[in-house]
Amino acid sequence: MRKRREIYDTIKRRLIRKEYRMLTNQERESLHNAMNELKQKTIDNITLWDLHILIHYPDSAPGAHWGAAFLPWHREFLRQFENALQNINPNVALPYWDSTLDYGLPNPSDSIIWSEGFFGNGNGYVKTGPFKDWTTNVLMPLSDVKIKKLYRYTGGKGDDRLLSPDDIDWILNRNHYANLTFCHDRTFESMHGLSHVWVGGFMFVIRVSPNDPAFYLHHAFIDSIWERFRQSKQTRLQRETEYAENTCGDLHSPTAPMKPFSLTNIDGLSNDYTDYYYIYQNVKHCSILDPVCHDSPYYWCDRRVWKCKSKIQLGGNCTNLEGQDACYASTCIQGICQYSSIEGNGMQRRQFIPTNVVWAKSLLLNNDNKPITHPLAHINVIDEYQNFNVTTFVEMQQNNFEYNGMIYLALPKPSSGLSTPITLLAQDQFGRYCQSYCINETTQIYDVCEPKMILKIRKDYETANIAYTHSYMSRNYLDLDFSQHPSKIYVNPPYMIFSCNSKAVDKQEIFNSVKNMIQFSKPLEDFVWFRVELLQKYESPYNIDNLVVKIIDMDDSYYNWQESVPKIKSPVDPNIIFVKAPNPYVNGRGIVVRVLVLFEGQMINCIAKCSKSNERIKSNCSEEVILHYIPILGDENLFTANESILSLIGWKMIGHPSKWDYKLPYLSLTC
Repeated sequence: MRKRREIYDTIKRRLIRKEYRMLTNQERESLHNAMNELKQKTIDNITLWDLHILIHYPDSAPGAHWGAAFLPWHREFLRQFENALQNINPNVALPYWDSTLDYGLPNPSDSIIWSEGFFGNGNGYVKTGPFKDWTTNVLMPLSDVKIKKLYRYTGGKGDDRLLSPDDIDWILNRNHYANLTFCHDRTFESMHGLSHVWVGGFMFVIRVSPNDPAFYLHHAFIDSIWERFRQSKQTRLQRETEYAENTCGDLHSPTAPMKPFSLTNIDGLSNDYTDYYYIYQNVKHCSILDPVCHDSPYYWCDRRVWKCKSKIQLGGNCTNLEGQDACYASTCIQGICQYSSIEGNGMQRRQFIPTNVVWAKSLLLNNDNKPITHPLAHINVIDEYQNFNVTTFVEMQQNNFEYNGMIYLALPKPSSGLSTPITLLAQDQFGRYCQSYCINETTQIYDVCEPKMILKIRKDYETANIAYTHSYMSRNYLDLDFSQHPSKIYVNPPYMIFSCNSKAVDKQEIFNSVKNMIQFSKPLEDFVWFRVELLQKYESPYNIDNLVVKIIDMDDSYYNWQESVPKIKSPVDPNIIFVKAPNPYVNGRGIVVRVLVLFEGQMINCIAKCSKSNERIKSNCSEEVILHYIPILGDENLFTANESILSLIGWKMIGHPSKWDYKLPYLSLTC
């Protein structure tokens, strides 16, 4: 260490490690730039950033965890990482993340540190901030889906927490270095794991945790706590010589090699680190005499405990903090950090109907898995190849079969034989990132997914299984299944939805919540409509358009309905007519009707064929049809009282349009 100190002293100066939020804008930008350069520079096809991840692997560093060498090993590891940053910019010092500043906020995930100017979002794929879209060197462990980009789920579990001020006090009240090591007392090293678990994602698993820049700033905080202990409880000599007796094995003994470095474990206790490389600037907390947090504009003074805490980002939870300066560049109003109603939220709703697009459905969900209905919530669709960039907002008016808070995605129209890759960015009314979830075609529930999809006219393995339509007027019927009995009609959840929750969410809970948002009630009108296929015989003497259809209720001689074919013909399929019958729900019984075809008032003979399944081949039958409120007791199960959806009856418009299905009517008449 001494020789290394002499070399270092001739070329560099000792720098100050500050809390992340203490950095000036320029210092923060320099740090982020240096980190991104490490992520981009490669040696033998591996980035300099990923090389440091490999150093942290258990195979490379068998004595880095669960023993007496934990603190000195990570001190050296941080020094080498900081040195790599300084090789890019000699003025960069590694800051630390004091997570006690976030502890005790109504929702620590809403801290300003999980926003654009710092770590970026913490609720899924990192899509904002300086580290957005970072690829990782491995797949994320313990994940149901393949994730190979930076990913987090801050505070994802209800019992997760960050380090607290009481935790720090406990550490600083120990008397010997051994009390901080795992085999004498597991507390300190276990406490360090709290923030790993709380951040989640790659941070959750020790082996791959350095994929996330938060790792280095968290461990710098652990190192700063240790340094505070050293300064307050040890003499200068003790700092370099006092080690633990119980080391948890030979790998952690003081003279064991500090693999993969050219040091021994006890070398990591050297005073050289803080004599020549860096010193820490601790957070200066507020007090009754000085009730201001001077260190950073991103702190506020919690006058209830006289401690500085992290400010809360726009849209964050500030429950019970009204009247305090807890919100960054906003005000705590009704428990939410927001601008005044006069100012809005810094966004403007610009609504227009684009051309040459197809339409699909989506939703933005809040912390309670309920749709966000604020008019400024939106989704931006981008196709970089076609210079396509369209933003659509929450629908202001709810129509039939629509979710409250529906957003219609305007997607670039797919071209024959071509793939259309698109990226989506969903933001709530405060401009905060919302994580995408896609329906898994196998499990039929939501899985976390990247906010990207590929559109094609035909469905294949890479094509998004999203329902879309060219028709602006009929887009609200997407994801509906009208091929079922009225008691079974449902709206399938949209293929891709977005959770704006700042924490991780339960994917099964999201799916169930969305699925149950729209419930269909039984038809209570007096009459219902059902379909009949009406075909013309070869060389028939009758013109179909000159015929009249008559419906007779076999159990009620008073019911007698008839109408000319042109008036009841489907506008979509000229071979389909819609006929009217008493409602079995209202009558409380099965309705047996006979379908007659008349020409100039006289019944004509038609060939009747029927099929209860969706088979294309029908069998000979009578002209009688049973409608029933119990599906298995009826012949024709597709009927409705809603005249506006008659042309949709029989259609199952779920998933990619090439997979849509159509169920034929029960009765077919050839006249």
